[in-house]
Amino acid sequence: MSVRRSTTGRQLFFTVLKVVFLLLLAGCSTSNNEIQYTMHPQEGPRVRSGLENFITRHSSAYNGKLAVLVTNHSGTDFNLQHNIDLLRSRGILVAFVLVPEHGLYGFHNEYDRTSYHVDGDYDIVVYNLHHFNARSLRRMLTVADFVVYDIQDMGMRCYTYISSLKLVMDALNGTGKELVVCDRPNPLGFLGVDGSYLERGFYSRHVSSFPAPFMYGLTIGEAARYYRGEYAKKVNLKVVPLEQYRRDMNYHETMLPWIPPSPNLPAYKSSIVYSAVVYMEGINISIGRGTPNPFEYIGAPFINPQKFARDLSGLGFKAFRFRPVYFEPSLSHYRGRKCGGVQIFYTGGVFSPTETAYKIIRYLKKEYPMIHWFRHGSRYGVDNLAGTDKFRRAIDSGKDFVEYKKEISAGIETYRGKRRKYLLY
Repeated sequence: MSVRRSTTGRQLFFTVLKVVFLLLLAGCSTSNNEIQYTMHPQEGPRVRSGLENFITRHSSAYNGKLAVLVTNHSGTDFNLQHNIDLLRSRGILVAFVLVPEHGLYGFHNEYDRTSYHVDGDYDIVVYNLHHFNARSLRRMLTVADFVVYDIQDMGMRCYTYISSLKLVMDALNGTGKELVVCDRPNPLGFLGVDGSYLERGFYSRHVSSFPAPFMYGLTIGEAARYYRGEYAKKVNLKVVPLEQYRRDMNYHETMLPWIPPSPNLPAYKSSIVYSAVVYMEGINISIGRGTPNPFEYIGAPFINPQKFARDLSGLGFKAFRFRPVYFEPSLSHYRGRKCGGVQIFYTGGVFSPTETAYKIIRYLKKEYPMIHWFRHGSRYGVDNLAGTDKFRRAIDSGKDFVEYKKEISAGIETYRGKRRKYLLY
């Protein structure tokens, strides 16, 4: 359905009102099904998520109020109880749920094409954020007393969850309606700020819409503070912070369970390698989608794995090792074809994802003439990812990474100055 048509907008509005009425009738305060909020004992302090702190310290103030929840499968507490159940257990009525890419359960490999559906497990209407713009979403949110955003982010501008936060904030800007953002760790925050600031003219609705560098070095709560402070100044924002969190932590140090934020990031190590490999979505190689090790395998049918592993090892990456492999992806590029390539092993430490990607792509373009940039309409896909065309142009002109870094340094330093005001940890 098209949410841009006023008639459809009215239909959605009345559908939501009906859902609200049914929730009230059913008594969704769940007084008879109260969830006991307990924690398993741990050795030493662990990070407490914003969701946990909201439930235990703030939820009583929202008892009986109507919420719209922006979430997915990652919205759980330490005991893996989902936020829909937790909010209801505190007497908060959840009108409907808005979900980002990959859907409520996180199993869609591509965008969920449906506009909405009724979820039988939670007895709730679920709407797909990718079918809304800020104006239509603003109309949808009028039924709620407040909005809760609780999704595990990845700390990268091209990861679409940060675009979903921006969309929600744009919709709420100036409405006075409260947005509660339950903070979560940045799994890649220990890598700091990296890559080009999003340049004018390279905005992309889902891949590059958040005005920040490629790696913005913020938790999702800090990102909301930054965007409100710099761009959406009339958002009524409440960030529920983390406890016991340090920004130099890797995710395992938080002692929180790793819930794969999307189907192709099954393990934390995959997400670390992903920060660099994702740039390679812009060229014609497989990045391991549809294999047991997505983003850890890269290759193509025309690549010799032994030579590839040997040459990449010679590029001087301190944080990575490379193993020659053959693999057959079941998704995306070269689906069903035998590819030669490498498995990338992260060995620890801080690195620059942009530098890693730059050097590997430059090597591939020089060594294999059949490697080319993908175009999407009038724009190159890698430009959307990088937020600039300087990355692509610098590689094509044979520049060292140091030269490219100088070209984007001004934007990064300006961002760093703004970012300091919004840090919580």
